[in-house]
Amino acid sequence: MRKSVIYFLITIFISGILIYFVFEKIGMREIWEEFLSFPSLGIFLVSILTLFFVLIGIWRWKIILQYEKENISPKDLIPLWLAGFGISYFTPFAIFGGEGTKIYYLKKNFSLPWKVGVISVFIDKIFEVSIFFLIVISGIIFFILKTFTVPSRFWTIFLIILFPAIALLLFYVRAFKKQSIIKLFEKPLKGFINEKATNEISYYEKEMFDFFKTSNKNMWKVLLLSFLKGVVNWLRSWAILWFLGIRVNGIVTLSVMAFTNLSYLFPLPAALGSHEALQIFSFSLLGLPGEKAIAFTMILRAVDVLVAILGILMLFRLGTKWVGKIKNKT
Repeated sequence: MRKSVIYFLITIFISGILIYFVFEKIGMREIWEEFLSFPSLGIFLVSILTLFFVLIGIWRWKIILQYEKENISPKDLIPLWLAGFGISYFTPFAIFGGEGTKIYYLKKNFSLPWKVGVISVFIDKIFEVSIFFLIVISGIIFFILKTFTVPSRFWTIFLIILFPAIALLLFYVRAFKKQSIIKLFEKPLKGFINEKATNEISYYEKEMFDFFKTSNKNMWKVLLLSFLKGVVNWLRSWAILWFLGIRVNGIVTLSVMAFTNLSYLFPLPAALGSHEALQIFSFSLLGLPGEKAIAFTMILRAVDVLVAILGILMLFRLGTKWVGKIKNKT
């Protein structure tokens, strides 16, 4: 626990340093002018798109649970999804971290087997990460074609996305062929944990692979919702750019989104500092003003932070409800 707190404080310190240099470079006054000039219509539209973004994520999880023969209403899943989002957003690596919370409260609130929670959350994350990296890769390709430059820093970016992209590709190839990934690492796994745990992981893997059958209608529904969620996220970024006075096409917006996603891969809470630094880099090569880059990150983060805070409040509510149940039983 103490190490986790120290690590969190270190990441906050690093984020603070990055933010300081970014604001120093661009100018505090210019940034705040851009941020405060964002119109109320823009705030409304971005908020509505964020609401759709959240609801699609919840509905996708519901369909995965339906495949597991668990019919939980979207209304009951809302606090769990939001709590998971809040934990992920405020911990280092903003796209990971809240999975354990979702699994835990599926078990505690609905008495579901651990297996169901783990499999549903893992499948949901596979689709989420797939669209995430599709945006990163396609956005960077379009960025290179647009700017006609391949900066030396791109090698770092390439290395960041290489390993997860290969892991995803391996997963899909093995899943559709029904070939176990665990068997590739069976011997070292048995040495690292034990045979019983390895066999249990293999069982979970088989259950997950069953979801990725081409005959499974739920898989296609989840895939469609994942693309729709990506499109809504794209519209959200485009709307922020538009109301900031940046009239760009969809491909440039996709490139901007790619750098937003990349920033979430750095071990900094809410991508604080990494998002600003990467967007200044991308905006400069795209010929866009630096102060608008920072305003873009601030507006996007402001909306996401509100969702994350709501998620943390939901987490406290879930915790107090569980404590109340225990007291009633005793």
